[in-house]
Amino acid sequence: MSEEKTDISNELFESVREAVGRRVKLTLRRKVQLEVKGDKVENRVLALASHRAYLLTARVPSKVEHSFSYLDIQGISSNKPTQLVLEYERGLWSLRLGSVEEVDEVIAHIGSCLHRIRPASSPVKVMKKLSLKPPERTASLQALWEEQSSADPGPCGGFSHQYWCVCDYLGLPYREEVQWDVDTIYLTQDTKELNLQDFIHLENRDLVAIIAALEYNQWFTKLSAKDYKLSTDICEQILRVVARSSRLEELVLDNTGLRSDFAQKLASALSHNPASTLHTLTLSNNSLEDKGVAALSAQLAKLPMGLKHLNLSRTSMSHKGISSLCQALCANPAVASALTHLDLSGNSLRGDDLQNLHSFLSNPNCLETLDLSNSDCSLDQVCASLLRGCLKHLSVLNMSKTVFSHRKIKEIPSSFKQFFSSALALSSVSLSGTRLPLEALKALLLGLGCNPNLSDVSLDLSCCELRSGGSQILEGCVAEIPNISSLDISDNGLDMDLTTLLVWLAKNRSIRHLSLGKNFNNIKSKNVSQVLDNLVHMIQEEDSPLTSLSLADSRLKTDLSIVLNALGSNSSLTKLDISGNAMGDMGAKMLAKALQINTKLRTIVWDRNNISPQGLQDVAAALEKNYTIRFMPIPIMDAAQALKASPEKTEDALLKMEQYLLRNHETRKYLQEQAYRLQQGIVTTTTQQMMDMMCVKVQDHLNSLRFTETNSVQEDMKVAENFMKDARNSKTLLPNLYHLRSGGSSGVCVGAIQDKLESMAGEVSRVMDEQLQTMLVSMVDTAEGLCPHVMKRSSLRQELLKAGSGRMSVPRSFISTTLLQQSGVDIINKISELKLSVASFLSDRIVDEILDSLSRSQHTLGDHLIRKSKPLLHHDPPLEAEVLDEVVLQPANHNQEQKQKHERDPKHRLEEMDTCNMTPKSKRKSILVRMLRPVSVAFEMEFDLDKALEEVPIHVEDPPPSSPFTAIGQSVSLLWRPPPSPYTTGYKVRLFK
Repeated sequence: MSEEKTDISNELFESVREAVGRRVKLTLRRKVQLEVKGDKVENRVLALASHRAYLLTARVPSKVEHSFSYLDIQGISSNKPTQLVLEYERGLWSLRLGSVEEVDEVIAHIGSCLHRIRPASSPVKVMKKLSLKPPERTASLQALWEEQSSADPGPCGGFSHQYWCVCDYLGLPYREEVQWDVDTIYLTQDTKELNLQDFIHLENRDLVAIIAALEYNQWFTKLSAKDYKLSTDICEQILRVVARSSRLEELVLDNTGLRSDFAQKLASALSHNPASTLHTLTLSNNSLEDKGVAALSAQLAKLPMGLKHLNLSRTSMSHKGISSLCQALCANPAVASALTHLDLSGNSLRGDDLQNLHSFLSNPNCLETLDLSNSDCSLDQVCASLLRGCLKHLSVLNMSKTVFSHRKIKEIPSSFKQFFSSALALSSVSLSGTRLPLEALKALLLGLGCNPNLSDVSLDLSCCELRSGGSQILEGCVAEIPNISSLDISDNGLDMDLTTLLVWLAKNRSIRHLSLGKNFNNIKSKNVSQVLDNLVHMIQEEDSPLTSLSLADSRLKTDLSIVLNALGSNSSLTKLDISGNAMGDMGAKMLAKALQINTKLRTIVWDRNNISPQGLQDVAAALEKNYTIRFMPIPIMDAAQALKASPEKTEDALLKMEQYLLRNHETRKYLQEQAYRLQQGIVTTTTQQMMDMMCVKVQDHLNSLRFTETNSVQEDMKVAENFMKDARNSKTLLPNLYHLRSGGSSGVCVGAIQDKLESMAGEVSRVMDEQLQTMLVSMVDTAEGLCPHVMKRSSLRQELLKAGSGRMSVPRSFISTTLLQQSGVDIINKISELKLSVASFLSDRIVDEILDSLSRSQHTLGDHLIRKSKPLLHHDPPLEAEVLDEVVLQPANHNQEQKQKHERDPKHRLEEMDTCNMTPKSKRKSILVRMLRPVSVAFEMEFDLDKALEEVPIHVEDPPPSSPFTAIGQSVSLLWRPPPSPYTTGYKVRLFK
């Protein structure tokens, strides 16, 4: 409303402004007569602001005699044409104005201001009483207020104005920073959550005003506070908002020092608000106790809409409080179709008196998340209840740090396995820290394994004390389970049992994330390598599904280099956590070397590894050459120690890491050339070495048979020579396939795509120009509809269209750059990736066929030699082929038997000499060996006292390994298989120079 002076002189007007305060904007001023005793009246000035009414003396200098906030108003009446009675909490004003129109104008102004403060309620309701004669005046005013209700209240539902009015009403200071934060930050984020954490730097009384504004605000639907002790005044104001707000949907008060009396008052506040829309309640980490929970539960049973999310974790409840809560949940029919999240973790639920909890879980409901962790709750009984009521929707089940059963049981209840085999939506099961009987573990795994409804299940079995028995159960089941995508078996004392377990884990085709940390504490240093070798074999396996691996807190020290040496050429892992391994600077150097050639990793976590400034520098230098790592958290613990030793060197390394990670997020680069060179350097080189050695063997046979004139022998020799030609040509097979009709990243295929994208840029530019011009015309049309009077000027429309056209054009160069340098590079990278994949597949398959064909020819020629009884003419192979060899080590008794047999059978000895291990299978083994970086001699130079002491002979022999079927029972399952011998007992690959 604009300011009006009406019949007030300029001198009096200025005096009124001075008395009220020049910062207060007065939108309406009228000379009035104040009725005093009897019929006596006195002249006064009525001044109205947007939040308060003032009554001042009508002489200079003017003074404020009375004022009241519009929030104090109790009623308005006008039973005589020029009379106006304003009632408020501390009294009333009986005024006379110049005309009925002036009276209605004052009432209309007050009503409009009330509607702006409380947009959800009509002014008549807020005034509590409105009595006007004749009644037509009331109808006219209501029509005016309804017309104004469509006006925009301002940022975040007009919160700043409401906050100002509340501050004035409560007599508290108005903080401009609060207004700025809400109108700027909250509006920009488009958030509906008012977080007290943003304002706890202010005084408690300031927080009271902020919360009080929520009683009227229609924008914010969530009030949250965490880790901040709320004062009594703040709590009272929160309760007032709960009792009066129709917009508050979520109340989160986590660890705010609440007691049982708050829960009781909260229940009372909810009972006084029939229009409450509260559906999320979090009171975790507050000592509500059974008394408070019981009082709150009584009201929860009456909520007409029920609750969607209830979190009462760590609230000092016992089974009594849980019982009263679940009884209330069962009593409210709306809860069954509304409640999706229930968190009762961290409360003491020990005992069998939980009938109401099991009754609630047994009834059909919509629970999606259930958290009973750290509660001593009985897992078997919970699963039995869930089987009856929660199969359809339950997705997340957290029963960490509970017990399987409070009773001694001889057999695992069938309902336990049946729940996991029947669940329809389960995606996460956490049993961390829960000791499971071996048969229960088996039932769990088999239940999940035979459930066709589940996929991508995350299973957390960490800290379950599985040890050898649990390892054997896992070995028998895990390979065939098709729906576990994440498996955490860390901190289970598996130790040497990992050797065999990893063999079976490698056979599983669904696990993408594996956590193995804290399982190496009781392994002798000399045996750690055996476990890690099998782990390397697992992650290096062709088409390995594993993309994420955690070895956190394993204290592997220098042994971690076994994994790091395999990391450079690894093509499956995208995330690796090696934190807490104390690998030192040598480990950092091995990591740096791996990062220089790895093109697959996206995330690596590596803190708590005793890294010095030099180690940080090594990794930073490696990141300069790595364009694929996107997320590498700063190793805070190591950096803190390094800063003490060399601040400048450490800061320089950390800054470089951040710069390179930022570059990797922003820069697009052709990445597949590096992957191709790695493929060529490892796979192709290794394959050709084997091919050369095979050709030498075949050539020896050809030399021995060169004077044979038999037609069949000549034909077989010709076939072998042809295969050898193919073998020689295969050396260039991969380069020719990869660069077919291409010159790397700038070949014909790439050029064609770039040309197409360039031509598309023109088409996209034309379409964008058309759409933008159409949008501009629509904007001008809308403006003309909203402001028709100012738009009547004949030339204004054309001026706006002309000026807007210059602002609504997108440069052609921007479109071309976007398509070619961003989308184009991504497309070309993907094409190059597929091209390398197909070229590698074709080359590998063809080489396998050549090796197989050469092997058959060698057999055929060997048979001819045996029939002719000619000695084998051996020629030393070329030096470049004498690079690596493989020895397959068999058990000792097997070797002795074979040796005796060979001595008795010269013919067999000739066959074995002719038949070398140059098969596709042995080729892949050789490639795996070649992909591993050799152990650095620096590790041999380091003296490890622990390892040295372990080499001291002792007289007590290690106990023999237990049978794979120990403690498993005689039950038979389709998913059960006996564990095999580990890789290292079947063969051992050596590298010779």
